[in-house]
Amino acid sequence: MCSKKRVLVFEFHQETNTFNPITSDFERFHPTKTFEGAERLEGCIKAGGCVAGGVAAIEEAGGEVIPALFMHASSGGRVNDEVLAHLCHRLKNYIETIGEFDAIYAALHGATCTVSCNDACGELLAFLRSLAPDKVIAASFDLHANITEKVLKNADFVCGYNTYPHVDFFQTGYRAAKFCMDKLSGATNYMAAAGVNILIPPAGYTNLDGPFKDLIDQGKAMVESGDISDFTVFPVQPWLDIDTIASRVVTIGPDPEKAKACADKLAAGLLALREDVQPPLFSVDEIIDIAEKNDSGKPVILAESADSPNGGCVGDSPVVALRLKERGSKVRTCMFVVDPAAAKLAHSLGVGAKAEFSIGAGYTKGMPGPFRAEGTVRSLHDGYFRTVKYSVAYLGPSAVVSFGNIDVLLCDHGGATGSPMIFRGFGMEPLHYDLVVVKANTSFRVPYSTISDLIYVADTPGAGASNLKQLQWEKLPKGMYPFDLPEGYEPEKAKLW
Repeated sequence: MCSKKRVLVFEFHQETNTFNPITSDFERFHPTKTFEGAERLEGCIKAGGCVAGGVAAIEEAGGEVIPALFMHASSGGRVNDEVLAHLCHRLKNYIETIGEFDAIYAALHGATCTVSCNDACGELLAFLRSLAPDKVIAASFDLHANITEKVLKNADFVCGYNTYPHVDFFQTGYRAAKFCMDKLSGATNYMAAAGVNILIPPAGYTNLDGPFKDLIDQGKAMVESGDISDFTVFPVQPWLDIDTIASRVVTIGPDPEKAKACADKLAAGLLALREDVQPPLFSVDEIIDIAEKNDSGKPVILAESADSPNGGCVGDSPVVALRLKERGSKVRTCMFVVDPAAAKLAHSLGVGAKAEFSIGAGYTKGMPGPFRAEGTVRSLHDGYFRTVKYSVAYLGPSAVVSFGNIDVLLCDHGGATGSPMIFRGFGMEPLHYDLVVVKANTSFRVPYSTISDLIYVADTPGAGASNLKQLQWEKLPKGMYPFDLPEGYEPEKAKLW
């Protein structure tokens, strides 16, 4: 009887936005700082994410899970170099001390940059390959990963989310780990990939409807027909001002020629939809006008995606509050603004106190503001709130301050901003407002659909602007949509990896 296949399992998840000036240190990765071991693995399994899916596939195939590090941070600026160095050091230690093992499963984001490295996941996988040249390496990724050639060269299997808003975390981890276990059992699968030189704003597409759904359905049909076993369309996180970036399609299957042909077809489809997924944008004034005239009983949702912490932005925009004040609008509004100093002031004053506050525009380059007004401290919080049963988010010391008809959640940093729980967790019920400012791209649409269908994406400044041309690019490669894509451009033919 064969001995159990032993698989080293770890997680490194952070989505970088290089236009965010705040670097992500160890504190950003987990408030408890419990990064490794069986106890942390158990927490990951309860959360039901990629790690849980990977573990399920490994154990289902009779394998043994060797838990290593599990580092998960909310999206933000570049990661400090010492975080990646620590991860590499600890993984090296595991590999050198765990004895015989057969494979590595990594739950990654894929759009991660450190202060000095633009392809942190590619470097990490290359490092692991150098330590374990003969082991199977499988990795799961976010749909917005920057899948570079270094990633493809060093991972046997790459699988990403097929949903946006993302809901298939467990399934994605399961897919990646299952290919790993299948290979250990003797199965042969080939991975093909085709790059597409486009950047498209995440606020403009979803797998729930429209052209992106049609493309995902096309990939699913290829799997159902047996031409391939797996596919992922990776429209890369666009707010990465780096010299190696592209959207990409990855397919996996037993027939290498069919894998390449399917990757080519999906890549052509991704290129073709680039104009159709540009989100309709409304000015802040247009959305306030709608809210002032709205008599439906439902709140108007203003999606300020340009300042979405879920997309790596700071969350320090006071733009909507500024415009409401300038107009003298009485629309009852709730929003959150990242401003550690203002939150600290509220804590020093205490509940019920009134003071002049200056909030927002403290970090993002070119952000209008700050918003200045007298505010009343309504409540004070430690910053923890539950998004779902087994998942807790942390915003740091926080406070709810009222500026007349505008209620603002002031916090140290953003997190889980697409969930209504970011308001409900601090005593702010979205249903009780006329206008709800949601700093997210598309993730919010599923939970907020139960609250209102009056959703409008605002054309505002920020590090996550849907209008990519308003950002100051310095390192982006030539020949990239929406900037200077050559006329008649076609994606390069898919390659096997």
